[in-house]
Amino acid sequence: MISDKPTLDKPLPKNKRKPLKDYFDFRNNQVNQIGLILFSAFIISSSLHYFFENRFSEQRWKQSPMGRYEMLDDIIERNLFINDTKREVIKQLGYPKEPNYNEVNQFNYYVGERDIYDNGDIKQLSIIFKNNRVIQTLITPSKD
Repeated sequence: MISDKPTLDKPLPKNKRKPLKDYFDFRNNQVNQIGLILFSAFIISSSLHYFFENRFSEQRWKQSPMGRYEMLDDIIERNLFINDTKREVIKQLGYPKEPNYNEVNQFNYYVGERDIYDNGDIKQLSIIFKNNRVIQTLITPSKD
């Protein structure tokens, strides 16, 4: 039974806490050094990829028609225009190649020539509508 009376026994010594600098001492541990280097390289490469990836921007799309193919992957992966109306798509991308765009259910936009790995084919961005809403965006060969 524990009593509230003080005892004459010496108090037990507390375990000393390890100094903070000892947690970061990698002098003798090569595995930790290699892990830290690989982790740092991963963080840096992920950051660079994110910052220099060619993301879609309305202004770049309208100003450089020959560089539109660089933004295609971003448009497709992020489903940027899904559920947008024809009017919203025209506002962001401009008018499509089709002269009677109000009556068709597919808009096609010229995107330039892709890199050598795509055989340099001329591609187009096709946006398919159903009930005046975008249901699919895809890359198709140009018919021109």
